[in-house]
Amino acid sequence: MLVYWVIFAVIAGAALLYREEASRQTQLPFLLLATIPTTLMIGLRWKIGPDWLNYLDQFNYSRLYSFVQGVTHGDPGYFALNWLVHRFDAPFWVLNFVCGTIFVAGLTAFCRRQPNPWLAFLVAFPYLVLVVAMSGNRQSVALGFMFLALNAFEERRLNRFVGLTIGAALFHSSVFLMIPLCLLSYTRSGLQRALLLAVVVGLGYYFFQESFNIYARRYSMEKIQSTGVAYRLAMNGLAAVLFLTFQKRFMLDDHQTRLWRNISGATLMLVPLVLVIPSSTAVDRFLLYLFPLQFMVLSRLPKLISAGQGGERQLTLLVVGYAALVQGTFLLFGTYASSYLPYQSILQR
Repeated sequence: MLVYWVIFAVIAGAALLYREEASRQTQLPFLLLATIPTTLMIGLRWKIGPDWLNYLDQFNYSRLYSFVQGVTHGDPGYFALNWLVHRFDAPFWVLNFVCGTIFVAGLTAFCRRQPNPWLAFLVAFPYLVLVVAMSGNRQSVALGFMFLALNAFEERRLNRFVGLTIGAALFHSSVFLMIPLCLLSYTRSGLQRALLLAVVVGLGYYFFQESFNIYARRYSMEKIQSTGVAYRLAMNGLAAVLFLTFQKRFMLDDHQTRLWRNISGATLMLVPLVLVIPSSTAVDRFLLYLFPLQFMVLSRLPKLISAGQGGERQLTLLVVGYAALVQGTFLLFGTYASSYLPYQSILQR
């Protein structure tokens, strides 16, 4: 458990000391104190996470795949990556390291766009880093690409956004659900939105039909449940309410405001949905891609609603305390906490 809290404490301290006017001087410290340690923690883990054995089994039997078999498998990007790792006779931890590097690279790029990147990274650390990236390789790579896609969307690079999202969907096709949501935010023209949505949905269904059918059958007919989804929904719901309440203070342009307003609305719509659909896991999968809302909102909140530097520091401390509470709750009371404790590294084998 110590390694989790050491990295958390370093990032928290930097978040409290950060000053926006010195942002140009923080790139190297951010890489050295946040990006690289987190990448090493994820990439060099050993027997960590509830999905460890499942991914190890996939890695072992994918050794028998040809390249064609890999790319025609469900989530073809991930199995093509397995195939590539096997071609170099590399061990399982190398695959984990590559997946962790892609995830952290995307998260870093997203956080660097926020006024206090340390605070954005810290809010992501307790759940998205420790729980998701330390267990689910496919989801973590999809999230890494999704962070880069959101950056492209905010920069109005639509082609790059769609390309990165499709790249993410090659590793976990559920991320494809984000394309319609984001495209609804792209333009005010109803006709253009309709055409974009029709093209993207058509292409998505054509290329990911098998995966869509599997997920539709699994989540509509089987009562697969995710523990803790109500708490995660409450976490993102809080960020959604805060954004909708103070959206004018975020000083975003209309394009960016529409994006985060739609993501906030989608989050709140999941609240009644989780009560009626058979599988809460379906909600949990989609909610995962809405989590960047928390990092954007909570990292900006201290500056937006404070009345001076002292107030900003106090609100930053409050956000740090919130992140510490989330991490402590998971490590002490989480259903799968035992599969993350103690932290083990490939270097300890």
